[in-house]
Amino acid sequence: RCYATALALAAVATFTHGHPTQAAGTAGTAESERPTARGTEFATLLGGSSPDSLVTPGVGYYAGKEIASYGPPIGTPTVWICFVGSSELTPTTTAACKDGYSPAGSKPPSTALLFTNIGGGAGAGDIEQSITPAGLSSVVSMAPTLKANGFSGVSFDMETLSGFASYDDFSQAMKYAVGNCTAAGLLTLLTTAKSGISTGALLNGGLPSVNNGRTQPWPGGTTTFATFQEDVVPLFDIYSPQCYSSGTQVGSVHDICIPFGGISYAGFSGAKHFWPSVGGKWVQSLNGADPVDTLNAESGTNFGPDITVTGYIVFNKIFDKI
Repeated sequence: RCYATALALAAVATFTHGHPTQAAGTAGTAESERPTARGTEFATLLGGSSPDSLVTPGVGYYAGKEIASYGPPIGTPTVWICFVGSSELTPTTTAACKDGYSPAGSKPPSTALLFTNIGGGAGAGDIEQSITPAGLSSVVSMAPTLKANGFSGVSFDMETLSGFASYDDFSQAMKYAVGNCTAAGLLTLLTTAKSGISTGALLNGGLPSVNNGRTQPWPGGTTTFATFQEDVVPLFDIYSPQCYSSGTQVGSVHDICIPFGGISYAGFSGAKHFWPSVGGKWVQSLNGADPVDTLNAESGTNFGPDITVTGYIVFNKIFDKI
């Protein structure tokens, strides 16, 4: 078949907005840029391992670039995620990560593992934060360089998808990107928005106002999403559901994380580590209680009996600056 024609008809899966985002990218790609599985080479990649060890319980932190609503870290992060929200892998150097992603003058602890990011929340107008074939291809080509430059991992913020002709197209590209990261010794993190895996987003096209109305359902609907949970999610080192929408919610774990509209978190039980993303205001509302203990106390009823929370990631929104 003609891949260019397929792209013109490709599904665009859109989830709800998670992090504030500000970056431009491109959707669509040429045939030569499309990452695909390659027989035994692909199998070898999936057998690779990441030498960096995660400290658990872990504390992650989203460090936003020049975004006024990002506040300083809470506690001492063991994972520092430099976040823009873009179809393009950004940043590509640890120097930029350490110096350019420093809300309120904060710098990553010397012991923190540095992650770069690809993908983001649904943006308005021409701003593009989708996971795209070209973006995943760049992860494949840059993984060894990222490791050599001092990065320990890559965060995949899967809130919007664009440019994939089918679920198989997306699945193969994602597997190959994650496999190359693993083979290069990079940790991988997958995060999804609070309502991003809901039945509405999967079947009804998500938010029609974003990306100039170019929103369509997840390719294949709920059946293929269950397949994604079973076949792709276990390849990631960390799965991080975003337990917020605006970032300011407080309350019980059920209040901040549920409902998700028909997709069970139990399907994510294959992830090596389960670190929910939570708002800074929620962490502060615990009055010193351990967030991991709090999340685990309700894990069985909210996430699934086979899921143990081994860390959390903080999106610390400054409420008077939007």
